Amino acid sequence: MLLAGVRVLDLSRLLPGGYCTQLLLQQGAEVVKVDSPEGDPLRRMPAGEALFQALHAGKELMTLDLATAGGRDAFVDQVGRADVLVEGFRPGVMERLQVGYRALIDVNPRLVYCAITGYGSAGELALRAGHDLNYLARSGALSLMPRAGGTPVIPGLQIADLAGGLQAAFLVAAALSERSRTGRGTRVEVSMLDVMRDWTTLPRAALAAGLQGLGLTGEYPCYHVYPTADGAITVAALESKFWRTLCEALAREDLVGRQFDPSAIAELEAIFRTGSGSDWSDRLEKFDVCVEPVLSLQESEA
Repeated sequence: MLLAGVRVLDLSRLLPGGYCTQLLLQQGAEVVKVDSPEGDPLRRMPAGEALFQALHAGKELMTLDLATAGGRDAFVDQVGRADVLVEGFRPGVMERLQVGYRALIDVNPRLVYCAITGYGSAGELALRAGHDLNYLARSGALSLMPRAGGTPVIPGLQIADLAGGLQAAFLVAAALSERSRTGRGTRVEVSMLDVMRDWTTLPRAALAAGLQGLGLTGEYPCYHVYPTADGAITVAALESKFWRTLCEALAREDLVGRQFDPSAIAELEAIFRTGSGSDWSDRLEKFDVCVEPVLSLQESEA
């Protein structure tokens, strides 16, 4: 395992930090989830215990009250034996608890300290409260989502949280690599707002080129979700070779030249409605066409 022997302290709450340390755990790191006496707010959500276990299975659990001298002393002792610390508080909270980066690096100069923030540690938004949906909104990413009644639809996954956790895991790994060279730790920081701005690079480029978007939210017949007799099927035939093969498999060679013509969507909808998802999967399985059925969570585990 790539991170075998690496000890991680996870002070974070909810999804971003927990996902970061889950990724580190999957690479062999030993992760200690440090909870406050009131517990992770994730546990107070509907089905919270199940959510908590899904995110933190395999991690050691420890409860410490950092607002007390005893809790801080116990935490500092843990820091002295750790390689990585991940926290997701607003800027200044760790310093007020007397366990900020400057204090901890004196205890353990090899510590890699990762702060996951909503809006960064500086600037007018730094202390602003926020969650996934807010970061999507501020970054412009939510405006790219399909709309229902003129309002952007909330994604079914917490994209900014997961992106922030992934970026944090990447920065931790990079910092550990640097530490292997210098022998010293460092502080890395993730702004989930900035991460989502980075993730909108291609739509911004399309906008600058005079397009309203990438056309990958159902505007093109080659990249669309089509209803079937019993569900839905996805077509993602972006390359011309896949699109041509699909048209030939459907006996609609006349559509080859209409790959990016929105008016072809209705014609394909009429075709796919004539069969079930399994019918189309069986029929198209032998073709190289980038077509897959839309499965439920339960079906996807089969």
